Amino acid sequence: MDVVRKLILDRLMELGLDLSEASKKIGRNHAYLQQFIRRGVPAELKERDRIRLAELIQVSPDELRGPSTPLPARSYEKKAASSRESFVDATTHSSQSLSPAVIVPSSELFGTHMDFPIFGTAQGGQDGALIVSEAAVDWDVRPAVLLRVRDGYGMIVSGDSMAPEHKHGSIALVNPHLPPRAGDSCVFRSHAEDGTNLAMIKVYRGQTETHWKVSQHNPPKDFTLKKSDWQIVHKTVGNHFP
Repeated sequence: MDVVRKLILDRLMELGLDLSEASKKIGRNHAYLQQFIRRGVPAELKERDRIRLAELIQVSPDELRGPSTPLPARSYEKKAASSRESFVDATTHSSQSLSPAVIVPSSELFGTHMDFPIFGTAQGGQDGALIVSEAAVDWDVRPAVLLRVRDGYGMIVSGDSMAPEHKHGSIALVNPHLPPRAGDSCVFRSHAEDGTNLAMIKVYRGQTETHWKVSQHNPPKDFTLKKSDWQIVHKTVGNHFP
């Protein structure tokens, strides 16, 4: 990952655009910027694309001129097992385990390492719960909002109960360390005795000693979840449309 590609990703995230939308807006097919960012094809933007993209993301065209300087690669070290241990395929991706939070410039954290785990989901759980994959189904570069967050992860959304905030097929970006506040969209997780991992994305409205108070968008509904059944709450900090 070089500074030009990182700048594009950062600006698109700030503007709420994904790579597919941006590609179409500059007159290219939906996969053009995905190929440029992830695979380095083309090596640098053509003049026409560079000017159009610079206008779209509101930067100087010269800032998108390449090839540019590669960003420093990150170094990694082992961390203690966390409550998300069952969510990470440590045997398959031990070399890509999440690094501890370190206070360094974000440019040094946004490297070429695909160390951001994304978990798959499928509908089929009771009361609309999603069945979550035991291991990550994909790994990607870390999004800006989770650059320095240990154990941050993504979860593919199934269903439209939380649209338009979290649409079907999008990836919810999750910070497991932030405490939820009323009005926050959160991932409520359940670990069943048989080893099944379940999840729901709902709006956190508050809690009692025994229940979470939640709501959803489609159809609009307020209800409660038993804390004994839904043991963990993780706050979402964004959404990505691949």
